[in-house]
Amino acid sequence: MQRYHLIGIGGIGMSALARILVQQGFEVQGSDQKESFLIGELRQEGISVQIGHTKEALGSAAVVVYSSDIRDNNVERMEAERLGLPLLHRSELLDICMRGKKPLLVTGTHGKTTTSSLLAHLLIEANFDPAFVVGGIPLGLGTNGRWGLGEYFVAEADESDGSFLKTPAFGAIVTNLENDHLCYWKQPEVLDRAFSVFFSQVECPRHLFWCADDVRLNSLRPPGASYGFSETADWKLSGYVQMEEGLCFDLSFGAVCYPSLQVSLFGRHNALNAAAAFALALSLGAEEAALRQALISFAGVKRRLEWKKKVGTIELFDDYGHHPTEIAATLSALRAKIGDKRLVVIFQPHRYSRVQELMDLFCECFDQADLVVMTDIYAAGERPVEGILDLLQQKMKARLGTKLTYFPREKLEEAAAGLLSRFDVVLTIGAGDVTHSGEGILNKAGVCLPIGP
Repeated sequence: MQRYHLIGIGGIGMSALARILVQQGFEVQGSDQKESFLIGELRQEGISVQIGHTKEALGSAAVVVYSSDIRDNNVERMEAERLGLPLLHRSELLDICMRGKKPLLVTGTHGKTTTSSLLAHLLIEANFDPAFVVGGIPLGLGTNGRWGLGEYFVAEADESDGSFLKTPAFGAIVTNLENDHLCYWKQPEVLDRAFSVFFSQVECPRHLFWCADDVRLNSLRPPGASYGFSETADWKLSGYVQMEEGLCFDLSFGAVCYPSLQVSLFGRHNALNAAAAFALALSLGAEEAALRQALISFAGVKRRLEWKKKVGTIELFDDYGHHPTEIAATLSALRAKIGDKRLVVIFQPHRYSRVQELMDLFCECFDQADLVVMTDIYAAGERPVEGILDLLQQKMKARLGTKLTYFPREKLEEAAAGLLSRFDVVLTIGAGDVTHSGEGILNKAGVCLPIGP
């Protein structure tokens, strides 16, 4: 029996692949730098995980897998090379796992995880039994990876490192296209060409859907069918309404109308995500009635505008958004849900390179907030760049004025708690460890404030 060793097994993408391998009957082990909730779950599923990277961790591994975050000088990667073991990038292993199935790939700058999770959920509820690997934990499914016996394999196609071009899709959804990860792509024109290649590799354009509301995607003149609120869209959304329990919209394709599609999510961006997944599932032969019910039963994705808890009269939401467009969309959706309540955003910038590239856009994405509490940049392995945080603060302050304040990460919970008032809605947002601060902020505020009914 072939044994796989996954370096960085606690990552969201690597852990999903570990689960897929185990469910196919392979022996799987791995290593990571620190403990996490995901690693605890993997151990419960019979996967051995070592904390800390050592050459001894490979044991009797036959194949070693790494992600783009694992550098050439990683001790386990170097040991695998010395031993002559096969070394696979995460995307190469994903390609191997998808062989024999029809890949349904979701790519784009934003919305990949929610859209791929929606698509997997819809196909499961329509009895297609797909395999899937997604970049988050769909709350209704409870896992980021599952092996299914059906013919389709739903997966996110990661554009950040170019790996989305390694596996030609059978069908696909492309959500949008913006500048991000230019530390890899260098020039926007190179990124555009990569998306054009992705489009050209889709095996069956009848099952290719792309967002007509995105000007940059339109300029690439993709094949397949477009979707969006735009009048030019092939699949056109209209009648959008945000309700207390979610959203509702009509979807038309030519003379055919699918009225009053209800989705248990919030925001126009999620209406687009749902429309794309619905249209692709329909094109594969799924029954409309099953898909309608599945849109309602979809419970969302962990860390995607996730409701966390309520302490007295203060509510807490959490979101993974770290690009200005994602942040603006999340705040707009939450504002539509909470109305006139005060929205307090706890913001942790992510990566020095992203802050440098998108500095001016970060200054424009918090208009829906009543108070923005910013903390230190989460480096995500990058070397700190002196002065970047101060410059971001200055620029954001020029736009937000007294709505912006800053606290260092080690003082964030106590300091932010002191700013809260009754009936506030708190949103922690960022791809770093800010997600762990929300409950502490609310609990400390609950001690200080008379926040009962």
